[in-house]
Amino acid sequence: MSKSAGLQLAIREADVQRFHAKVIITSTCWVWGGAVGGRDGYGRFALRRDDRRQRTVSAHVLAATVAYGAIPAGSTVLHDCDFRLCVRTDIAGHVRISTQTENVRQAVRRGRSRGPHPGMVDVRGPAGVARAVQDALRASPDRSPAGLALVLAQTLADGDPLRDNLTLFEPLP
Repeated sequence: MSKSAGLQLAIREADVQRFHAKVIITSTCWVWGGAVGGRDGYGRFALRRDDRRQRTVSAHVLAATVAYGAIPAGSTVLHDCDFRLCVRTDIAGHVRISTQTENVRQAVRRGRSRGPHPGMVDVRGPAGVARAVQDALRASPDRSPAGLALVLAQTLADGDPLRDNLTLFEPLP
């Protein structure tokens, strides 16, 4: 994730309602169910303007802005849960405002650095895993938050070479 330029987002109540209508709530992460970036796998949301134009922002950045206010210049929005589609801001361990330095350190610690020596990342690629999770959650017959969390954990584990190190989700039997 890139650093914030400190720009103010013009967020209206109608935008917040549209946003929340696209969130799939599990007992762990709140998963963005809308548009996904074709390369990076982050959720995308279009903020509408009066002049019929729109501004597209990352779903987790919008969630953090609604929860915490404007993202300070030079800061970044960090996923402690290590899941790009998570937009949960109500408890620790998910989406929060941080620094890019901490974001990189966290990626290195978790073996997910994509620098000169790439870490082990999901074999489906960022957008592939995002779409696989969304599809699996939509298809789940169990709509309870706990049931959806199990579907989320299993779908993430399916393509993650580090699946034994996922600490946020309960292991499946």
